[in-house]
Amino acid sequence: MGVRCHRDWRGLTITAHRFPYREEGNPPKLRPTVDIQLRFGANGEWTTRALIDTGSPITLFDRGAADALLIKIGRLGAERGEIALLGGRRQVQFEHVELCLAADPTAFCWVAHVGFITDPMFQMVFQGILGSDGFLDRWAVTFNKYYDYFAIQHPDDAPG
Repeated sequence: MGVRCHRDWRGLTITAHRFPYREEGNPPKLRPTVDIQLRFGANGEWTTRALIDTGSPITLFDRGAADALLIKIGRLGAERGEIALLGGRRQVQFEHVELCLAADPTAFCWVAHVGFITDPMFQMVFQGILGSDGFLDRWAVTFNKYYDYFAIQHPDDAPG
């Protein structure tokens, strides 16, 4: 497997399984984000940036991601719910979606039950949030804020 390398300002080697914190938002702030590929049936795929959020109980994406995947919001029989997000209550539709880390889609690919925000006007700084259900329950993530990187590993490979 080829390893994609980057260098951060401290000279640490950042590999496909170790990622630098990236500047996000306004004002810019270093955050643990990754590029993630979403696949939904035969409708194609969408790559976007998502925040790894240990405080989020679920994995979710905004309406733009749902539209890009051609998910029919409001379809008959769809599983729906309501979540608290950014100071308000948001309606979501749940779907099973294949997710892959864009840096290494062969090693880090899985199917997850994720929520899609149904309101087309609602926007987040990140198009997705990788939470406990759907991401952190699948992978071991180690955060090193001192050196501004985080590592994603298979749980069996993580230090005990």
